[in-house]
Amino acid sequence: MSAKDVGLVVKNHWLHERSRLFEKYAAKMSLTIDNVEIRLDYPDAGWIDMHILVNGEEKELINLSDVYEPFEDIKEWLENIVSHVFDFTPFGVNIYDESYNYILYYEPILFQTDELLTPTPPELCGLFYIYDGCEGKIMVDAVCETKAFVGNLYKKIIEYAQTASMNDDFIDDWCWQAYNEECAKMWKENDPDIKNLFIRKVTSERVEKFLSDNNSTVRFIPIKTN
Repeated sequence: MSAKDVGLVVKNHWLHERSRLFEKYAAKMSLTIDNVEIRLDYPDAGWIDMHILVNGEEKELINLSDVYEPFEDIKEWLENIVSHVFDFTPFGVNIYDESYNYILYYEPILFQTDELLTPTPPELCGLFYIYDGCEGKIMVDAVCETKAFVGNLYKKIIEYAQTASMNDDFIDDWCWQAYNEECAKMWKENDPDIKNLFIRKVTSERVEKFLSDNNSTVRFIPIKTN
């Protein structure tokens, strides 16, 4: 099977699982708001384990490889979510662990009825889910308040970056492998800012502005049911 054929199979499986997920939520009109968080382990031989937790319970483990550095893509994904939150555009990020793909996806819920969400929040919510390319199915799904979802993920990554970057081993291992050319240039120039390289890579002014702006809260579009 060619790489193109493999990609087509993955896409078809993902679309099939996605349609089943929508059918599940369409049939279940009373939804509760979930709390999604991540926990990042310290790198081990070029791998960072990212634990996905929903309401405090671990639901999925994704191995992040320094060969296919994922953090800038995750940052861009969060930036896309907050930049297009007012036009309700869904966005996903593809994470490759050297063997399989994981698709993390966030789709805004456009409308609200009085019966739709329990309890009923005033802020916009969205449907978050993870497609596991190894299993060929969606492993995690949750309904989240958009601002809380973005804030939980972003803040954990920033906290992790601030802590890990204080360790020389992290710079010498993960950063050198993930950002080889930049690290080599900074090391050659004896640039002390090399310790801040990873923090700069994951920091987003766009996301931070969204999280700090009280006016960025998005409201549902109410609809009548009778």
